[in-house]
Amino acid sequence: MRFGVWYHFRNPSAWSRPWGELYPAILDQITLAEELGYDSMWTSEHHFIDDGYLPSSLTMLAAVAARTQRMRLGTLILLLPLHHPLRVAEDAAVVDILSGGRLDLGVAVGYRVKEFEGFEVSHERRGRVMDEAMEILTRAWQPGPFSFHGEYWNFDDLEVTPKPLQSPMPLWIGGQSKPAIRRAARFGCGLLPSSTTPFDVQKAYHDALRSAGRDPADHSMKCFRALYCCEDAEHGWREIRDHYLYQANDYRRWYREAGDAVDPDLEDAEQLDRGNFICGTPNDCEAAIRRLREQIPFEEFVHWAFPPGFPVDKASRSLELFAREVMPRFR
Repeated sequence: MRFGVWYHFRNPSAWSRPWGELYPAILDQITLAEELGYDSMWTSEHHFIDDGYLPSSLTMLAAVAARTQRMRLGTLILLLPLHHPLRVAEDAAVVDILSGGRLDLGVAVGYRVKEFEGFEVSHERRGRVMDEAMEILTRAWQPGPFSFHGEYWNFDDLEVTPKPLQSPMPLWIGGQSKPAIRRAARFGCGLLPSSTTPFDVQKAYHDALRSAGRDPADHSMKCFRALYCCEDAEHGWREIRDHYLYQANDYRRWYREAGDAVDPDLEDAEQLDRGNFICGTPNDCEAAIRRLREQIPFEEFVHWAFPPGFPVDKASRSLELFAREVMPRFR
């Protein structure tokens, strides 16, 4: 079993640090994660967030590529409809080359209304935009020029160069909806599902792969979750809960704005569902991951290593404890 770390690079005003200090501190932590034996590092993408939520995943991964030698680098998730797919193909190829062939490109359709308004992309048609972009991506990395004529993009005889070192480029699709699962199967992508998806993800994914004429044995899933490994579960929860509350309320608001949920903001951290977070001793973390693996038989567990505003030194302490005490139990 493999293990990864996942970053948003957020800097909320309640706990703000100068950006010139925060980015280098997180990059140092990522270097530490590689030294500790983590297998991968992933970034998320959002736009127009007041805490500076990372808007440029591939740019950040280029910086990480220069600081690391072994761990794979992935996007969890790049919001593909907000980008021109030819530019994504070019940037991803450059990062793959810089990293020595270590890129995993995870993409998703997105949902935040303000992002689609800001980039003048139709929120209602984002699924159709995504499908065209996926087709362009997969064709762009093949040898020779190609043409494309669709509803949103039209061009003739273009060739994306240079090509990635990896062929084929590992592509993943994120999402917790059945349309996202069907899209992953149709394009032959790995799946990055939510660990709280309210249906049998493996069955839905495997059924979709078979319907698309693909062998489920050739495709895999990863699992991602917030995790804080500490010596005392209750003390650790008190340390980190306000940072989880900040994150949870942001996502509740964004889902409401997108019309995907109606849940109101939580008033305090006591209202958080602790079952959605892994916070505890190494034994607690091991047990929680084994339970998750019974629900979703993933081949890699990726955990959110740095909640918004959390002290970097405490996050590093968690990384070290988890690597020393938990990861060897799954190797």
